[in-house]
Amino acid sequence: MNTLREYAEVFERLGLTELHAEEGEFKLTLRKEIHISENALPPAAASVQNIAEKPQETAGAEKPHRGECVKAPLLGIFHGRSEGGPLAVGDTVRKGEALCTIEAMKMMNEVTSPRDGVITEILVSEGALVEYHQELFVIE
Repeated sequence: MNTLREYAEVFERLGLTELHAEEGEFKLTLRKEIHISENALPPAAASVQNIAEKPQETAGAEKPHRGECVKAPLLGIFHGRSEGGPLAVGDTVRKGEALCTIEAMKMMNEVTSPRDGVITEILVSEGALVEYHQELFVIE
């Protein structure tokens, strides 16, 4: 990116609450504070009761999949592959074949298949913001 304005536009367009960028000696951090009114929060007693009733879940726990998960190598916007059309469940892929691209800072980054196999699940939709190491596909 060339200007602070471009960083600010990406920050707003993606609805981020924090962005950190480094390029050489240039470092930039943008943060947006979110204020929640007390009226939006449930009473403390109800919160304690809801927590006690819910089963314990680990933050960021991903459900297990059969096969190998292909994960996002970086944060960006998901785009299905353009050559040959987007992938569908049941499509056969070869090792090194392009599965999709992830757009980050106006650059398109290709994500390739780690092995030969069949796509059994597609876990994101076109245009979705994906995070680093987010699961994209399952190949069996």
